[in-house]
Amino acid sequence: MVLSTRVILGVIAVIIVVVAVAVVLYYGMQPKPIETVVIRFSGWGAGETEVKNYEKVISEFQKQYPNIVIKYEPIPMMFHENILAAFPAGTAPDVFYVDSSWAAIFVSKGVLKALDDVEPNIAAVKNKYFDFLLQPFYGPDGKLYGLPKDWSILFLAYNKECLSRAGLNAPPTDWSSFIGGLEAITDAAGKPALVDHYHWRTFVAMALAYGAPYPDFSTPDGVRSWFNREAVKTALKNYMDLYLNGYVKRLDAGKTPYVVLPRDVDSGWGGEAFGKQAACFTLEGSWMIPFIRDQFPNFKYGQHWDIAPLPGGPGGKYTLAFTVILGINSKTKHPEEAYRFASYVTGKEGQEFLVVQLGHTLPSIRELATSPNLWPEHRKTLDQLTLYSNVYVWPTMKSEKAGAVISTIDSVIQSYIASMKETKTYDLSSLINDLVNSIISASF
Repeated sequence: MVLSTRVILGVIAVIIVVVAVAVVLYYGMQPKPIETVVIRFSGWGAGETEVKNYEKVISEFQKQYPNIVIKYEPIPMMFHENILAAFPAGTAPDVFYVDSSWAAIFVSKGVLKALDDVEPNIAAVKNKYFDFLLQPFYGPDGKLYGLPKDWSILFLAYNKECLSRAGLNAPPTDWSSFIGGLEAITDAAGKPALVDHYHWRTFVAMALAYGAPYPDFSTPDGVRSWFNREAVKTALKNYMDLYLNGYVKRLDAGKTPYVVLPRDVDSGWGGEAFGKQAACFTLEGSWMIPFIRDQFPNFKYGQHWDIAPLPGGPGGKYTLAFTVILGINSKTKHPEEAYRFASYVTGKEGQEFLVVQLGHTLPSIRELATSPNLWPEHRKTLDQLTLYSNVYVWPTMKSEKAGAVISTIDSVIQSYIASMKETKTYDLSSLINDLVNSIISASF
């Protein structure tokens, strides 16, 4: 029987519909392709070792979250200034470091996303961390704007051979004796005793030990009042005299200086100078420890160098605590993925790998502070906390613009140090006036 054209066309139409339905059902049952999200992440990278460690932890994260691609973009210079400048142009990274000294200004500018808005269990999360490390990152609204990725203690690192040659078993324990002993140690060791950056961190540690209160730079009068205290003046004079007598006058006399800047010994920072054994002492933090292991493997902790608390004074013994969060860009297009990465790095799993296993610094999660896997260098710094009168959480100064203030102080002190090499002197009153005026100008 010959089928009519109408019947044939009807059969073809049914076949087309059946095939189409089958195709739709087949592809509808297939898993949808996973969308790849790129998260840009910036830190300052305290040397090659830190950069390599972060590359490792990023690799571990992406094994668990292959759809989140982390583009790591370290910024080596003027980090916070560059991050802030990137916001108006819309080029700021999704996740970035924020030091405690810059937290207030970042929060006030509205460039950080509050974790309370992305983490439903924020109270439980906060309870895992040392509370004193969270304090710099609360906003006026009571919300938390980041989790500390780790923290560091400022300590005195010393070369054991230098002390042995000087007939010492340990460094002097007070600032007066420490400064007074540097010349003899240099003469015995044949190399500079101390390498220092001439930063606010050393000066404020000395000032507190000499009896100064925590600085209150919330008003111009607060700035003037703090620098007018005898303890502050004495600490500043002793600090500046150290370079005048220990570097400028020693060189003029044809002798090895007993205090140097890193660049005076062809180094980029104190940790490098210490690792090269170009100086016997350096005042550095926990960040130096993995650097020394990585870059100077033959200069071994315990055998060649060791850690001591910072010297004390009539006001007690103080050290500084430094911490940094992984902040989330308030304008990121991928807040959930950005938080997932930030919370991984700062969380238990990330810190077990980066901080405990790789020895990056100290864990900010309380549970990990007692880990048997902590490097012995880090364990010693934690054990020495009981020897201090107090820990100065960087940068307690009651100033929203603490980051800019610290940069200003460093710049003024270092300009006087540079001039000292030419003038062979300095004027303490002029230095104090310049510090006060510069801080007020940067703050108000």
